[in-house]
Amino acid sequence: MRAWLRRSLLILAVFALCWGGAIWYWRTSTRMPSTGDLAGSMLALPLALLISWWLGKKLLARLTAPAASPALADAAGADAGAPGNAPAPRAPLHLAAAALRMPGGASAPELAAALQDKQQRPELDPELTDAQGYPVMSARVADVDEHEQKALLDDWLRTRPADTAQGATAHFDAEHLRALALGADVLTELMQEAAMHTELDDYKAAQPRSRAALALPTLQLHLLLPPDWDQPQRDTGAAWLQAQAEQQGWPADKLGVHLAGDSGPLALIEQLAAQAALQELPCLAIVLACGSHIGELTVHDWTSRGLLFNAGQPGGQIPGEGAAGLLLADAAQAAALQVDTPVLLHHASMAVRGQSADSRGHGDATLLTELGGKAMSAASVAPAAITRLYADADQRSSRMIELMNNAGTLLPDIDLSNDVLSVAAACGQSGQVATLAALVLARHEAAENASQVLCLSNLDAFRRAAVVVGPAALAPESIAAT
Repeated sequence: MRAWLRRSLLILAVFALCWGGAIWYWRTSTRMPSTGDLAGSMLALPLALLISWWLGKKLLARLTAPAASPALADAAGADAGAPGNAPAPRAPLHLAAAALRMPGGASAPELAAALQDKQQRPELDPELTDAQGYPVMSARVADVDEHEQKALLDDWLRTRPADTAQGATAHFDAEHLRALALGADVLTELMQEAAMHTELDDYKAAQPRSRAALALPTLQLHLLLPPDWDQPQRDTGAAWLQAQAEQQGWPADKLGVHLAGDSGPLALIEQLAAQAALQELPCLAIVLACGSHIGELTVHDWTSRGLLFNAGQPGGQIPGEGAAGLLLADAAQAAALQVDTPVLLHHASMAVRGQSADSRGHGDATLLTELGGKAMSAASVAPAAITRLYADADQRSSRMIELMNNAGTLLPDIDLSNDVLSVAAACGQSGQVATLAALVLARHEAAENASQVLCLSNLDAFRRAAVVVGPAALAPESIAAT
């Protein structure tokens, strides 16, 4: 409504300016305008100005928008194109297990209950202050001990062989240590779930020469570390998390570790699914994100850039932290993991906005509706079947208005106040952690209530995504079979 009003006022202002200027010129020059003068000044000139302004705005948006990363472009495929393009055919992946550590909950049931009861919200931080000495709003996980994590990390670095010790130049502040501690907790829980694989014991008991004939797949560990970490921090953090994974008993020769890019969790998952389908390989993977902005480093940086939420910057961000992860599997690997309640992650629809959501006016805010419709179509799910919507949006008005407007359009029967729940709005800014946490909560909801859940991602300034999470019984192939 506000955008429509602004456009109307702009059009009126242009016409008024052109008409007023023409009338003033004719009166001062005592010249009687011809029919051509009237048409040109009263109609053609304002229309030309408006069209030029519109074309210039579109050109500027194209020049300033970041190009989609290769991973996002590969995963998104036709979704970034015109509406109606069919998603790439592939079997939906199983969410075999999920775990999180977030403000408000150390598990999906705890956090879901806190969000539904409106019990989790950012508060004044007991330790962090801004440049004026006032406490800042934050959402921290209460039981994280960065000092203990530093001792563990230092001990591990001292035991590393000299030829692999790449972390000598890596410096970790409190927030880096908090992120690693949270990530290690989530990874340990997911590795314990992966250890339920029926082929694991046979593989570990077999002689090395006979292991190649066994069916244990390589467990791919994809790490989404904060993009503002430098390369030594990322390399050392990944190596630390790999060491934690190896301690859980999974064979080291069957564990692959990868540092993911910044294209987003859903783009990464789509890429994994597409690669597995194309190469006809088993898919067994853990996607893990961890991050923390609970530290003086972030407060000073965000303050200097005008990004920190406070009384003078109501559109700023609230520091948060957390970790979330998913154990993904194809149908065969899900059966080997003995999953009690199968939950499917269907094909995700993704696209990149032409204009930043942080820009003035926020641009076109209807992209989520298009993506959500395509995601429900890919899952063969009607809007009436969606019982809850989880999102990664934070408290900024640009994100919440976009989320609520699109949720109301996509799901007209849903209760926007109780059934649209957003992670970052309650848990603070933790980047890609919030997106994965929304998927973890969706999996919990789908498994507990045998229901279909829609996830929307609009936390990023440009990337938008939608995906349906639901029970295996309502998969497209199951529907076709009946």
